[in-house]
Amino acid sequence: MTARKTALITGASAGIGRAVATELAKAGYAIALVAVDNPQLHETTAEIDRLSQAQAFAADLSRTSAIPELVDNVVAAFGQLDVLVNCAGISKRGALDELDDADWQDGFAVKFFGTIAMIKACWPHLKAQRGSIVTIAGALGHTPSDTSLVGGAICAALINYTKGIAETGRRDGVRVNALNPGWIDTGRLGSQLEQKALADGHGDTIRAGQDMIEELKILRFGQPEDVARLIGFLVSDAGSFIHGTAIDIDGGLNKGV
Repeated sequence: MTARKTALITGASAGIGRAVATELAKAGYAIALVAVDNPQLHETTAEIDRLSQAQAFAADLSRTSAIPELVDNVVAAFGQLDVLVNCAGISKRGALDELDDADWQDGFAVKFFGTIAMIKACWPHLKAQRGSIVTIAGALGHTPSDTSLVGGAICAALINYTKGIAETGRRDGVRVNALNPGWIDTGRLGSQLEQKALADGHGDTIRAGQDMIEELKILRFGQPEDVARLIGFLVSDAGSFIHGTAIDIDGGLNKGV
């Protein structure tokens, strides 16, 4: 067991989750990396273990009944739990007539119901450590899109849920916040730029990206590390007055007030 602070990160094998694991490891946290069982999870864990103590926990978060045991295993391995970062879950893009019941159920299974189950299972341990939770929601939660209906609904639900548990967190000493990333440069963005380049008739993904940035009127595409650095701040003592809110990190995508 270890006396160092421990962070559990879901969706930790790639993208934002991987960047968060790296950021918090550099800050001295022991890291529990949770993701589906694949080579990338174990490769990422080996990289993080060179920075700090790290262990992989393979899990299908759509199986919510197994999450309490997963969390117990994390605490048994590290001795405590101080931070939970919920990054897991993607959803199918599509318009009204392109989505069936299974698309909705699959989308909510991990990113919404899996996140709720993870928060509930981690709560007593976070309460004991006066810890912190950060949940990745998304800009779609308050900027709906007719081609991202599932994702938008999930993000909005997570923002509402975060604010809903904030009073319980205040009483129990657990800070809870959500983040709304905009367009982040991950593999999924790359595939969308390929589609845009083909649709625009030139096949140039760099040009497609530049055009998209101008169309969206944003500074640039974000990097996973942009989000990770903000999370590092939020869970630190420097972020101790930030609670029960949803923070946009989107390069100016959200034009609302």
